[in-house]
Amino acid sequence: MKVIWAALRPSARAALGALLLTGLAHAQTTVSGPIRTNQTWATSGSPYIVDADVAIEAGAVLTIEPGVTVRLGTNANLVVSSGTLRAEGSSATPIILTASSDTPGGSPAPGAWGNLSFMEGTSPATRLEWVQVSYGKGIRIQGASPTLNYVDVRNSGGAAVQMDLRSSPSGVGLQASGNAVNGISVPSGDITGNVQWNLRGIPYVVATGEVSVGQRPSISSIAPATIQQGETIDAVVTGVRLDSADNATVDAAGVSTTLRPGATTTIVPVRITATMEQPTGKVTLALQTAAGLVKFPAGLEVLPFKPTVRVTSLTPSILRRGESGSFRMDGTYLDGSTVTLPANSGLVLSGLQTTETQATFTLAAAADAVSGQRTLQVANPSVPDSTATAALTVIDGAPRIDTDPSPISLFPNGRNNTVTIRLSAADSIDNTVALSSSDPTIATVTPASITIPRGQLQATVQVSGLKVGTALLNMTSATLQPISYQIYVGSVANNTLVDPVLARPVGVVLSSGFAPDSVAIAPPVGIVLLHHGTVPGGVVNASPVGVVLMRDLNSSDTTIISPPVSVELRE
Repeated sequence: MKVIWAALRPSARAALGALLLTGLAHAQTTVSGPIRTNQTWATSGSPYIVDADVAIEAGAVLTIEPGVTVRLGTNANLVVSSGTLRAEGSSATPIILTASSDTPGGSPAPGAWGNLSFMEGTSPATRLEWVQVSYGKGIRIQGASPTLNYVDVRNSGGAAVQMDLRSSPSGVGLQASGNAVNGISVPSGDITGNVQWNLRGIPYVVATGEVSVGQRPSISSIAPATIQQGETIDAVVTGVRLDSADNATVDAAGVSTTLRPGATTTIVPVRITATMEQPTGKVTLALQTAAGLVKFPAGLEVLPFKPTVRVTSLTPSILRRGESGSFRMDGTYLDGSTVTLPANSGLVLSGLQTTETQATFTLAAAADAVSGQRTLQVANPSVPDSTATAALTVIDGAPRIDTDPSPISLFPNGRNNTVTIRLSAADSIDNTVALSSSDPTIATVTPASITIPRGQLQATVQVSGLKVGTALLNMTSATLQPISYQIYVGSVANNTLVDPVLARPVGVVLSSGFAPDSVAIAPPVGIVLLHHGTVPGGVVNASPVGVVLMRDLNSSDTTIISPPVSVELRE
C-alpha cells in the first residue's frame, strides 16, 4: 500500500507521525558501563547508542549480530578489557560502529568518538568480520591478539589501527580510507617476545624510530661522565647488549676514544682524551656493537681545563695487619702531593716519593690495626681546592701454609700422589699459590697453581716421584709468605738399598743377610729392607725413631718405620 503524505488531512498526518516516532523510539537501545555477564546486541535492538564507555570485563562475552549499528557519543569507547567480543557480520549485512552524529542530516567528523580497544585481557576467541568502523579514533590493540577479517576503518582521527609490540592480531581483507594513517601504526621499540604480524590488506607503518627484534643495545651511563680539556680518563660505559663492541666514537672533533680490555655484555671500558682546543659542553658517545650502533646523547660533558689532583689506581690495594709493603699510586698532579692516613687506623706511611703521575711509599700496619677499608686523602698544595682519595683494605695477618704429609716421601714410580696444601687458618681473601718443583727430573707437581678461596682451608695437588733424589716443593703467593718443603724420593730393589735419601745417621739396627752387610739409616727417612718379601705391596707407618731390618716378613717380628714416611713393600 502506498501512502501519499500530502494527501492526508493534518490530523491524520499528526497521528501517523506520532506512530512512526513511537516505532523508532522502540527500535534503539542505549547502553553504557561495564559488561560482566554475557550479552547479545540483537538486530531487533539496533541501533545501540553508547553514550559512555562500555567495557567487557570479568570474562564476559558480548555478541553483536549481523546488521547491527552501534553509534558512539563524544569520547565514548568500546573496550575489551578481559573478555570476548564476537561481532561477525556478512558482506550483505555488515556491523557498523560509527559516531552518534552519523545520521541522516548529521555531520560526523573524524575522531568524533573514541577507540575500539582490545586490551591485554582480550580473549583469543575475539573475532570481528565484516565490521565497518567510522569517525572514531581507530582500533587500538594493546597486548592482545584478536582476529579481524574484512574490517573497514574509515575517517578516523588517528591511524586506522594502532598496535603495540606485544600484540599478534591476525586477519584478512582489511581496508582503510580517510584516516590520519591508512595503515597499522607500530611504535618504535624492542620486540622481546614471540609475536606475529598477521593482519593483511593494509600496511604496517613505523612512523619514527626503529623496531628491534630482540632487545636493542642501550647505554645507561658513563663513569666518570666528565672530562676536562686536555685530559685523558679511563671511563666505563654501562648498558645492555654491548657484546663485541669494536668501536667507540664521540661527535666532537677534539675528543678521541680507544676501547680497553675487559668488555662484557654490560660494560665497555673506554679511554677518552679531550684536546685543549675542544669546546666545553655535552657530547654524544656511540658504540658499535654486534647488535648494532648505540648512542648515548649528551652523555659526556667536556669541562674547562682546571688542574685537578686525581688518583686512578693504588697498587696493591690490600695490606695485612702486622706487615708492611711498598705501594704505588697512579694519577695526575701528584708531584709534591701529600698522603694523609685516617686517624687511629694503626697505619704508618714512610718514604713518600712523587712525580707528576705517580707516588710511591711504604705502608706498615700494626698488629692491632683496624681491619676494613681505609681512605687515604691525597692533596697538593700547588693545586688548591682539589683533593683525591684512594681506598686501602686492611685485612688479618697471613696464615701459615703447610703440606700434608710433611715432608713428602715418594717412590720413583711416576705415580700421582695426593698432597694437601693447607692454611693454618681460614683467610678473609682468596689466596692463589704458584707451585713448582726445584728439580722436575726428580719430582713434578700439578697443577702449576691453586686458589684457596676465602673462608676455606685447603686444596690438593698431585706430586710424582721420577727418580731417586731430593727436590723442593716451592710455593709462592702474592698474599702469603713463600715457603718450600722437601720432597724425598727413595727406593729399595733386590734386597739392596738403592741411593737412599739419608740425613745424618742416628740410631741404626743392623740385620745380616744383606749386601752390603751393614747399612746406616736415619730419620726423616725410614727404609725396610726385606730378604724374603712375600707380600705383593703395602705401606707400613709407625713411630718416631729407628728402623728394624727384617730377614723374613713371615716371622713374628714387628717392623717399625718412623713417620711421616710411607714405604712400599716389594718382593
